[in-house]
Amino acid sequence: MRLRSIVTGVVSERLALPEPHGVLVSRRIILNLPSQSILYVSETYSLYLNLKHYLQPLLPPTWRTSLLQPNFRDITRFRENNIMRPALALPGLRGHLSENIRHGRNEEVDDVEMKWERFLEGNPKDVEALKIVLYGKMRKGKPAEAVKYVERLIQLEGDEVEWRLLQALCYEMMGHFTTAKRLFKDILKGKPLLLRALHGLAMVMHKNNEGPAVFEMLNKALELSRREKRVTEERNISILIAQMHVVKGELEEGLTKFQGLIDENPRDFRPYLCQGIILSLLNRKEEAEQQFNTYRTLVPEEFPQRRFLDDIVFEAKTKSREPSKRF
Repeated sequence: MRLRSIVTGVVSERLALPEPHGVLVSRRIILNLPSQSILYVSETYSLYLNLKHYLQPLLPPTWRTSLLQPNFRDITRFRENNIMRPALALPGLRGHLSENIRHGRNEEVDDVEMKWERFLEGNPKDVEALKIVLYGKMRKGKPAEAVKYVERLIQLEGDEVEWRLLQALCYEMMGHFTTAKRLFKDILKGKPLLLRALHGLAMVMHKNNEGPAVFEMLNKALELSRREKRVTEERNISILIAQMHVVKGELEEGLTKFQGLIDENPRDFRPYLCQGIILSLLNRKEEAEQQFNTYRTLVPEEFPQRRFLDDIVFEAKTKSREPSKRF
């Protein structure tokens, strides 16, 4: 299980960046980064697996809150673009919350969160305050409490797809797979190639033991992207399909899929990175090093999460695969 987790962990670090129209969105590093581009990093979720029990031993403590608390896609989006903006601080707390979060002062952060909750009692429609409290619930891994704030944000900003994605994730984390599946499908009705929703639906179906139906759903989306000549979406969905094979324990099939992606576009660093991690944890160290070397030559130095990815590579290279009975 550790093998599957570290691969999906690579796609689970989020950072919000502006799209051309200026809307802040979160993207997965591996899944959503267009080939030969550094516009997007991963929407942690994106794969949004339940990594807590599997990936945690491989990660430095400073990563564990954002990666291993239940799989909320916007955790860093809120932290970097809402919570950490000084303008959002309550009187007397300007900049205070930001520093506490950065330095992991959980007790002080909890105290500030409680102040925001009290603030919301008199200002129930304050969107920025709702976001901050929502982040606090996410940080603590409390989806049952977070969902009510998400649903209030949906009432206030109904056109914002991020809230609907978060709503579906909350229900998924609570184990309400039927509701989560319905919500992801509702999003896909309007945005049938939205990778975050496709990924969310795939993981819910996987957790719900729906077997081959996961790939049937993803292959339909892949065919749609081809018909509409959506090249970036086609590439991203293909990578998602390869990763879902790894999630299901079909490691050799995953390696084969990634190799096919390399053959299609040898300038895209993502498949090399994923192959290197898989091979490293399979103790195929020399093959893994070849993949990592290629990844290093292709990933831009200015890539926003280069250091994060390099740390993941280091962790993969220094950990051995656990016995196969863990898979």
